[in-house]
Amino acid sequence: MRKLMLAGALIGSLGVASVADTAGAQPYYHHNYHHRYYRNCHYQRHRAGAIGAVAGAIGGGIIGSAITHGRAGGTLLGAGAGALTGNAIARNSSRC
Repeated sequence: MRKLMLAGALIGSLGVASVADTAGAQPYYHHNYHHRYYRNCHYQRHRAGAIGAVAGAIGGGIIGSAITHGRAGGTLLGAGAGALTGNAIARNSSRC
């Protein structure tokens, strides 16, 4: 009788252990989905920053040229400031 109870307890504990292990496991696609999402988000922010920098440089160059009446120093300074500002604004306004 003692061996029968011991065997039943052993079989019962193996069944509980296998159910708990299976129930606690997360599927692989869960990790893969989040990894792809964050990688895609990083790409979108990088691309938005690059587009914002180009647009800011063009706009800043036009404004700098208008303020300094066509001098090269004002145009370059405006383009540089516009590129930095456009990059920062575009990266922070990207929704992902």
